[in-house]
Amino acid sequence: MAAIHSGSPPLAVNLDLMDAELVRSGLALAANRLAQRGLVIGTGGNLSMRVDDRVVTTPSGADLQDVTAEQMVVTDLDGLVVEETEHKPTSELLLHLEIYRSTDALAVVHAHPIASIAVANLVDELPAVHYTAALLGGAIRVAPHEIFGTQELTDAVAHALTERTAALMRNHGSVAYGDTLGMACERIELVDWLAEIYLRMAAVGGGATLSQDQLIQVAIAAAQRGYSPISRR
Repeated sequence: MAAIHSGSPPLAVNLDLMDAELVRSGLALAANRLAQRGLVIGTGGNLSMRVDDRVVTTPSGADLQDVTAEQMVVTDLDGLVVEETEHKPTSELLLHLEIYRSTDALAVVHAHPIASIAVANLVDELPAVHYTAALLGGAIRVAPHEIFGTQELTDAVAHALTERTAALMRNHGSVAYGDTLGMACERIELVDWLAEIYLRMAAVGGGATLSQDQLIQVAIAAAQRGYSPISRR
């Protein structure tokens, strides 16, 4: 993977002005919402959106409850900052870029939800405790702990995301992606909801879970009926 660089090239190609404003404001609103819903605390967590060959990210060190559209940072797919700013891109830029390279993602969200972290510290995989796990590709794998912002963490999470749209990160948090920012946010909230169900089940000795074959049947039925339990934004 290419190294992350900083500084603006002399002939930087900016995003279309209208697109840039919409993307930045959308990221700020989504970040504020994640903080308000308790999925992040302080400067933890980060979000990004891909627009063609550009990636717009929340800035490093920003409190997501207060982050603004003007603070967003634009990079290319190699991590080079391509629009002048006093801010640095998120410390998890490597992870975001790898997800964009290896999937069809157009938005990535990383958060530190309490239930998700608790489950990631207990098991190697969050089993399908509800049929909505089909929306994420199945049971959610847990990436082993690695230091934030490193290639090791990026590789571990990328592996956990194989054929999945979300993953848990031990002693750290969770990540999800989608073809819209709204979908990525809803998926990360869904993971935490499933994690909360699992913790309640585990507290009383466990319970029934769904197999991958059962989830495939759920996905087929949903496709046939045009049904989705979460909004398609």
